[in-house]
Amino acid sequence: METSQIRAQQGQTAQPQETDAPQQSRKFIRNLQKEVRKLRIGGDVMDLFGDPVPKELLTEYKPEDLDSRLARTIQKKYKSRPVNIKRCWNRVQLFLPELMHHDAPRQRVLEMSTAHGGMLEVLRHFGHEVVGNDYVNLVSDDGSGRALYRDLNDPDFHRETDDYGLPVPQDGEQLHDWPYRHIIESINIPMSLFDAGKTPYPFRSKDFDVLLCMQAIEHYCHPKDWMTVVDEFCRITRRSVVILLNPMLNNMGGAPRDYADAYRKAKLDLRTYRRNGFVCSSTHMMWGEPAGFKLTAE
Repeated sequence: METSQIRAQQGQTAQPQETDAPQQSRKFIRNLQKEVRKLRIGGDVMDLFGDPVPKELLTEYKPEDLDSRLARTIQKKYKSRPVNIKRCWNRVQLFLPELMHHDAPRQRVLEMSTAHGGMLEVLRHFGHEVVGNDYVNLVSDDGSGRALYRDLNDPDFHRETDDYGLPVPQDGEQLHDWPYRHIIESINIPMSLFDAGKTPYPFRSKDFDVLLCMQAIEHYCHPKDWMTVVDEFCRITRRSVVILLNPMLNNMGGAPRDYADAYRKAKLDLRTYRRNGFVCSSTHMMWGEPAGFKLTAE
């Protein structure tokens, strides 16, 4: 067989392999991404120390608590009480292990943007006094602006309805409803309902021992003003403030440059926080980046 014919045959057999390689690579990457997502989710709810969650906290929500029009808008992953509790048990172990003792001094705990209340359920289990907070959702853009881009105490920010079409309370008005209301009422979490993008908050100085703000501060205002919000957290708290940020790109769907710059600066400001009698005592990796911060009283 002539050399030219051999080369031609070799080229014909090699060509499909070259064509299939990119497809195989893409499939491999997709499978790897799925595995990474599973690990992240699993890490969020896994048993970290062989310290099992009490069975009484692992019952499901009542069907009627998830059957209202608003409750049906809750993300599927937050509709399971056992999953919520396991996730929160995990986070209390990471951020507040000192509170997981039945014989520890009773602490008064406020959680900003409580959602399903799982963090407070875990802390209440250990005998602590808990108070939740919530407000209307103003993240989606209805043409009137999004709360995550507004200035803190922005006098020009005004929306008549929230993301679900509910009326936004005006000054002096009560919050009409929110997606987690039936769940919160069912598990009997006391609530303080107010817009966290407006300071000062309706509490006395040092009214709480511990304050939690888990994946919520970005709902309040632009990150350039987050440190002022954190100052308010410290004003009303005596011992510990725990803040967990959402990953910026996932949360924002691609952030504007000024937002991205302010977000990164806010993370450094949290890591170096030392004022109002508080200092950043620990940082925590979440979702592959430093997103958790604990401030403690000096």
